[in-house]
Amino acid sequence: MHFTRHSGYYNGGHVPVIVKGEGTYIWDDRGNKYFDGLSGLFVVQAGHGRKELAAAGARQAEELAFFPIWSYAHPRAIELAERLAGYAPGDLNRVFFTTGGGEAVETAWKLAKQYFKLTGKPTKHKVISRAIAYHGTPQGALSITGIPDAKIPFEPLVPGGVKVPNTNFYRSPDEYRGDEKAFGLWAANRIAEAIEFEGADSVAAVFVEPVQNSGGCFPPPPGYLERVREICDEYDVLMVADETITGFGRIGDMFAMNRFGVTPDIITCAKGMTSGYAALGAMIASE
Repeated sequence: MHFTRHSGYYNGGHVPVIVKGEGTYIWDDRGNKYFDGLSGLFVVQAGHGRKELAAAGARQAEELAFFPIWSYAHPRAIELAERLAGYAPGDLNRVFFTTGGGEAVETAWKLAKQYFKLTGKPTKHKVISRAIAYHGTPQGALSITGIPDAKIPFEPLVPGGVKVPNTNFYRSPDEYRGDEKAFGLWAANRIAEAIEFEGADSVAAVFVEPVQNSGGCFPPPPGYLERVREICDEYDVLMVADETITGFGRIGDMFAMNRFGVTPDIITCAKGMTSGYAALGAMIASE
């Protein structure tokens, strides 16, 4: 369930019905042509109407449409997992497939909690994320989303989400207006401050988008991600890079964390991984 209604946009008027797409354009049922500037909400990296992708999906459906990989394997799942591990930074080499980005975020949070239970720190369960950040609409993912209006209709949500400032340099505190690096360190240190306030024995993970999309596409200031990595290591907290939007070439690398030279503990991804031709996401972690 989403947090918006058609009536909120069209006030009872005609809702455009999109019927086809080709390349970077889409058409509605009245013949109007639109430039898809959002790439299907940051999904369709490969473009609309790719017949070869549709044909590949049809061939697989004819051979085997669905079977759980719960104690089983499948050649295409193995192949894709190997490719994703090859794209991922550092030692991230274990892939857990999901049906989309929100489920990947849920899975990452669950894995973080399970990891600390297995390593003798069962009280570590909270997640620190950033103001105005968007991490999905499932209960857990929405809990760590930083957009109040998106959450209000469904509260109370899952407890344990803690918010810190984002990297919007335009709205930085006055003392950092002329120094992006100093602002980045200030923003990163708010994460350390939040961990101290909540108690390091209660915090399991820090979730960040390499480039935060919601609120204005905020790139990380110089040194920001490096400092977040240091903070996570210092307090024994997992660093999760939510690459649901930034992954698969959107900022020039298959994963944005490669571009910034920082290795997280977990990556979540979806959207551009299939360009919308299949409902698929993934969580990638280290062995």
